[in-house]
Amino acid sequence: MSDPSSERLKAAVMALYQARPVEGPPGDDGQRSVWHLSTQGAELLSFVDPEGRVQRQELTLLDEHCVWSSGVGLRTGRVEQDGAVRTETSVVHPDAQPVPARLLRAALALEHYQGEDRYIQHIQRVLALARQGLVLSGGTGAVAMAPAAPAPVSATPPVSASAAPASTPPAASAGARTPLPLQLPAVDPVMLQRQKTEGLTMLIVLGLGLLFSVWLLFWLL
Repeated sequence: MSDPSSERLKAAVMALYQARPVEGPPGDDGQRSVWHLSTQGAELLSFVDPEGRVQRQELTLLDEHCVWSSGVGLRTGRVEQDGAVRTETSVVHPDAQPVPARLLRAALALEHYQGEDRYIQHIQRVLALARQGLVLSGGTGAVAMAPAAPAPVSATPPVSASAAPASTPPAASAGARTPLPLQLPAVDPVMLQRQKTEGLTMLIVLGLGLLFSVWLLFWLL
């Protein structure tokens, strides 16, 4: 920054925290913009995909600019503007390489945020990771790419009973013997006819014996 006072920066950040986000309509690629704009020179522009994941964020703090893109990482730049508020005529001059001092100032400006706005939380986490990488590398290393916000977890629909795979019967073991069909003995037709004749003879004998018994009973009386 052009040596801004800490009071101006603090006022800009506090105004950003209180700014009401304005959500734009989805674009041709399905992404929508979420814009936090304060009247004190702080601005956060976020681009979100249809699944709710943050894909890009542009943070302006007075006349310094930080851009984070998913898969690319952090870039820095300088904002040329008239007055305290960034306008459409403001021009961003990107740095050839990320300037560690700009990243550190932005990270320190947002480190005390404890609100629940997930877009401010995201850029706060990105800058905190970049600051940690700079500290570990002594402030001269390359800025590591920060991960995107976690994707929303979608609930897995329960599997209905009809959709569950049908259970299959267990296969027969290789050593198991398959039972053979029951073999019935062949029926001799001559023997069958003989049995019928013997049965008929027995019925005739029993009938004659019954008649003789009745006749004998009447004779005795």
